[in-house]
Amino acid sequence: MPPCAEADPAAAPGLEPILGSTLALLTHYARMPELSLADRIARNLALIARHPQASSLLQSVCTGLFTDWLGPLEVQDAPRGSEWRDVWPMPPLPQ
Repeated sequence: MPPCAEADPAAAPGLEPILGSTLALLTHYARMPELSLADRIARNLALIARHPQASSLLQSVCTGLFTDWLGPLEVQDAPRGSEWRDVWPMPPLPQ
């Protein structure tokens, strides 16, 4: 079984492509917020936080941002459809 990329820092993808894709995701999210984009942003921030080419300051910042992008646990554990209940009221069900 081959070792994973996390175990071998030389096998890690470059930092710049991850940063570029994170900026693109953030731009897309700013235009049209979607929970799936927030998840991808959190994953990219986690990659940056563990990346061997990232400075300790960048790793620290991305670690904090990662937890912010994950969101509160009660929202993640909420029933499907109630994720945005505090942001926008749910439309009434058609009768």
